[in-house]
Amino acid sequence: MMKFHTSVGLLALFLAFLFSFFISSDSQINPPTDSDVMLSLKKSLNPHPGLDWSDPDPCNWKHVACSVDKRITRIQIGHQNIKGTLSSDISYLTQLIRLELQWNNISGPLPSLRNLTSLQVIMLNDNLFNSIPIDFFSGMTSLQSVNIDNNPFSSWELPESLIDARALQNFSANNANIIGKIPDFFGPDKLSGLVNLHLAFNSLEGGLPASFSGSQIESIWVNGQKSNGKLTGSIDVIQNMTFLKEVWFQSNEFSGPLPDFSGMINLESLNLRDNHFTGLIPLSLTNLSSLRIVNLTNNLFQGPIPKFRNSVDVDFVKDTNSFCLPDPGNCDPLTNTLLTIAKSMGYPEKFSENWKGNNPCLDWFGLTCNGGNITIINFDKMGLNGTISAEFASVKSLRRLILSDNNFTGTIPPELVTLPELYEIDVSGNRLHGKVPSFRSNVMVKTGGNPDIGKDMSSSKGNDESGGKGGDGSNACEKSKSWIGTVVFFVVGGLFLIFLIGFVAFCFSYKTKQKRFG
Repeated sequence: MMKFHTSVGLLALFLAFLFSFFISSDSQINPPTDSDVMLSLKKSLNPHPGLDWSDPDPCNWKHVACSVDKRITRIQIGHQNIKGTLSSDISYLTQLIRLELQWNNISGPLPSLRNLTSLQVIMLNDNLFNSIPIDFFSGMTSLQSVNIDNNPFSSWELPESLIDARALQNFSANNANIIGKIPDFFGPDKLSGLVNLHLAFNSLEGGLPASFSGSQIESIWVNGQKSNGKLTGSIDVIQNMTFLKEVWFQSNEFSGPLPDFSGMINLESLNLRDNHFTGLIPLSLTNLSSLRIVNLTNNLFQGPIPKFRNSVDVDFVKDTNSFCLPDPGNCDPLTNTLLTIAKSMGYPEKFSENWKGNNPCLDWFGLTCNGGNITIINFDKMGLNGTISAEFASVKSLRRLILSDNNFTGTIPPELVTLPELYEIDVSGNRLHGKVPSFRSNVMVKTGGNPDIGKDMSSSKGNDESGGKGGDGSNACEKSKSWIGTVVFFVVGGLFLIFLIGFVAFCFSYKTKQKRFG
């Protein structure tokens, strides 16, 4: 009896499998008509009577458009107070050009719209969608504009499949819970027509991709990232984004000095507030005739307060940077000298946080003064990068210069030998090279821990290239001799090998004949 029930159960499972298989196969062979899809969509969205989707023919529904052959081409039901869900059958509307569902309360997961090759515009912003599939954009070769702002998606990364949308011009996904790094496919090599890229109020991390360089993007919003790390690093890449009109980078962790803006002749709005930018405001920014709005509040900018054109709306909250003076004006010459020194190190943040005001002897980090003159500069073990500035030689009262145990590269500037009061210079524990300048005999010079000190790296590199540029060509001769020797070796070796093979073959043939006739 037990065996009978088991057999019946297995048979039922088998029949259920066959039924689902045939149903699935039938749906693939005979996909639902556009009319069927719209009826399914009506059921899942449950629109209010005011939308008037009562006609049996969906082509007669309000905010729905069809082609001559009754294919659905547009669904434009934004701002209709709809509270349903989105049927997955919508993926069968292969002639759909515009899908506009913005400003409703549609919830649940977004279905995949994979391979809707006619779709050009997607507007799903300001709804309650809770997830977006990884293949959502796959095969959308006609897609031009996307707006999915303000949806409570579960965390997701921008998918590689977005590259399929080669015609994409506008991509807006503000407040859409995007995580990870900004991918490198928003550049000119893949999405060359992209004009607007809006990714504000997400949880992105890392830096701006180098692939942005040369793009035609006009408006970029990445402000207000919610991630712990936020967006970081330099923004130098934007100097090669010469089509930019609008840059919103506020409320992140960007750092370092500002780039050269001279090529950004279209820039109108620049918001950099609430970051960690250092250094001086470049004249290339203040001189931009296109600029209309700029916000630099709450950073670590140094030097003089910049003076913009009267046509520029400037947001500068007082005392939120490290300018030398509270109002526009020239800094003290010694302040300018120290800022030039900091420039060669990339304007370190630790200096920008401390070097405020216009009096370096008023407790500036790393400096010791006597009677208003700097006598000691001690930057030992500060993790500094860059090169040693020749501007140190302008601090004539300097007695001790301590730059040990950092990451300085380049050479020791020969100008330092002119310092009249210097009696100690310590550059040990760096990555310096080149000849040590001839300091006076009473100057203590410490250079240990620099493996390449005394080596002329530039000339040795030159000698390695093209037979020793600027030399007598001896390297070229040596390489030529070596090459000829190699060729001779292989030719002689090849002839010897052929002779050996022939000799062995002769001996083998001779022995065989002897055995046969002997």
